[in-house]
Amino acid sequence: MDPVNTAVLLLHPITALVLIWLFVKQRRWRQQNLLLRSTERAAALDAHQATGDKMMAAVIGVIALAFGAHVARASLEGLEPTAYLVPGHFHGWAGLLGLLFMITLWRAGRKTRDLKSQKKSFAHSKEFHGRISDVMLLLVTIHAFLGFLYLLKIL
Repeated sequence: MDPVNTAVLLLHPITALVLIWLFVKQRRWRQQNLLLRSTERAAALDAHQATGDKMMAAVIGVIALAFGAHVARASLEGLEPTAYLVPGHFHGWAGLLGLLFMITLWRAGRKTRDLKSQKKSFAHSKEFHGRISDVMLLLVTIHAFLGFLYLLKIL
């Protein structure tokens, strides 16, 4: 495989690894939440929420990068640009499922924030947000491993 095609294909996994690192760092809020107090906790919560919003956009960007890489791959191989757009492997479909989970996680976080600011009970929403985060970590790990195997196959 030529270096240009390889570089194009590696853009998605490299950016995805950065996003996974940010996701793990973002999940540390669950431990910080128990240790921080007062203004320090409020500042950390604001940072957690702002990072969550940025990560939602980053997830969409990483997925768009994956689709773009497949369009470029097809073009470089002289195929129809849409030749690789429909995932023909579990990794691709799991990525779309991961997007659905990420949207659910993000919305649950925003709902928790809104309920808290309205002085309503937010415990259930907060618990749901945390559990979705736990499931996401497991799915992200599996997804990354499958992506590594898929990358070995196409490179």
